[in-house]
Amino acid sequence: MTRFDQRHSSAQPMVATTAGVLIMTPLALVAVGMIWWIAVPVGPEVCSLVLPGPRNCFTHDRLVAATVWTVVIALAYLAAIVATVLSPHRRLWFVGAGIVLMLLVGAAGFVAAAWIPTLA
Repeated sequence: MTRFDQRHSSAQPMVATTAGVLIMTPLALVAVGMIWWIAVPVGPEVCSLVLPGPRNCFTHDRLVAATVWTVVIALAYLAAIVATVLSPHRRLWFVGAGIVLMLLVGAAGFVAAAWIPTLA
């Protein structure tokens, strides 16, 4: 075995993949949990004082937004994991990109479910 083979057969790529999955998974789960926490209201709502209420006051609209963003987060998570596992040469880059992607998509989903944009 040459020095080149020994360097590329180390456990470092497996550690990077495992670390990436262990970071991306809770990010995706927390994002989905927060989206559904805000989409399904508990207790009295301030929106009932304003008639007609804005779009984010209607539970149906929030549930639709939460469902759409849950699917978006799941697809982004799946794409990040598949890219991380299947790319041996740029694995660290895909791990970092996947973590950033989970943060951005999670934040966008939370904002979209909480304050439904008028174009949605």
